[in-house]
Amino acid sequence: MKKNTLITGILLLLIGVAALGAAVIFQNYMNGLFYGLGGAGCALGIGNIISYFYWSSDKNKKRYEELLENKSIEVNDELNSKIRDRSGRITCNIGFAAACITAILLEILECHGLISGSYLTVMVLCGFLVFQIITYIVVFSSVKKQF
Repeated sequence: MKKNTLITGILLLLIGVAALGAAVIFQNYMNGLFYGLGGAGCALGIGNIISYFYWSSDKNKKRYEELLENKSIEVNDELNSKIRDRSGRITCNIGFAAACITAILLEILECHGLISGSYLTVMVLCGFLVFQIITYIVVFSSVKKQF
């Protein structure tokens, strides 16, 4: 396994610890953000470090090489490339439509005085991100069935 994975893991862990430290030291309105970033950074960093040492051990090197070979075949497969391209285009178009509809709905809600502030907007955008990911997965699997 590449040393880059270990370095990335260590950097993420350090960023996570720094964010957790900032959350403990500075007790303010940004605590939730710091705790979230700290938890995510620590979890991803520890995961990368464990993954590096797991796949770098002598007993797993052969399995890791097979995994890389299969991944290379999967990525370079022409059919999967076409499916990824088509799925990406469809997902992008659906995402643009959803973004337009979301903007209009937020404006209508703001005009009627039903929302104010940015908390709801942030939550809607997070939901939009999850929507994009789920849409891509659904479109990819349905396009793959067509081929």
